[in-house]
Amino acid sequence: MSNGSDGMGVLKRAAERGPRRTGLRVVLFLVIAAGAAALAVLLVTRYVETRTAAARVSTTPVVVATIDLPEATTLRADVLTVVQWPSANVPEGAASDPAKLVDRVVRARVIKGEPVIESRLAAADAGHGLAAILPPGMRAAAVRVNDVVGVSGFIHPGDSVDVIVVMRPESNGNSNPAYFSKIILQNVPVLAVGKELERNERSLEKSLPATVATLMVDSEQSEKLALAQTKGNILLTLRSGIDRELVDTTGVNPAGLVNAHVEPPVNAKPPPPVRRVARAPEAPKQVVEILRGDLYERRDFGKGGAK
Repeated sequence: MSNGSDGMGVLKRAAERGPRRTGLRVVLFLVIAAGAAALAVLLVTRYVETRTAAARVSTTPVVVATIDLPEATTLRADVLTVVQWPSANVPEGAASDPAKLVDRVVRARVIKGEPVIESRLAAADAGHGLAAILPPGMRAAAVRVNDVVGVSGFIHPGDSVDVIVVMRPESNGNSNPAYFSKIILQNVPVLAVGKELERNERSLEKSLPATVATLMVDSEQSEKLALAQTKGNILLTLRSGIDRELVDTTGVNPAGLVNAHVEPPVNAKPPPPVRRVARAPEAPKQVVEILRGDLYERRDFGKGGAK
């Protein structure tokens, strides 16, 4: 009887040890998995930090524009900000202190987010507005324009034009001298049209109505332009953006405009003489036309009476 009870106790203890061993194994597996996960996280973190440190570059503070800055704009503190710029790519002439750029005038357009460099600015003592962007020795001259003079409004800042004057010469005893036209200025830059100082690419295909165009000329050209506006009428002709050639013209008057005679070149060879060959007089024709009822007959006796 005791043997039976001992066997039952052994089986009971064996059954109790089975679940305990299974629980220990589960706990062991969970500990190993957690340790592997922690090790993986540590390795990934170190890898990312290593790559980030390798990609990190040194930077330098650079002043950039917060809005688009057209030509002749006077810089204010609220249109400038400082950003960190890669030191290896800092543009030449870039500034790091916005206070040093306040009250400077923009000579060439600066777009939003672009560094404000020295070459885009006028000299500190150049003044303000249009006067600050004029090169030394040049002048800004305003001319009256309309739809005809201003090429129907298709002249924009940055274009180049020729100036034609139509006027009458001094009378010299002639009570009614004829008009004449002449190109007096060539390849003249347009600084402004009306109040527009900036070349807007989106409006190049549209007309820009204005009553005044401002041209950049030197002192001698400004004298010619003033006299042309006072004594005659001027016309602006738009030039190609790649055409810089100066052409010497003689002008034209009404007589030369309608005269169809063209003088031959000085060094031209005279044309060869035209040889005229006399033609023999034709023999008189001897033709007889005969009408008989509804029959018509024609005889040429000069050809042997052929019908």
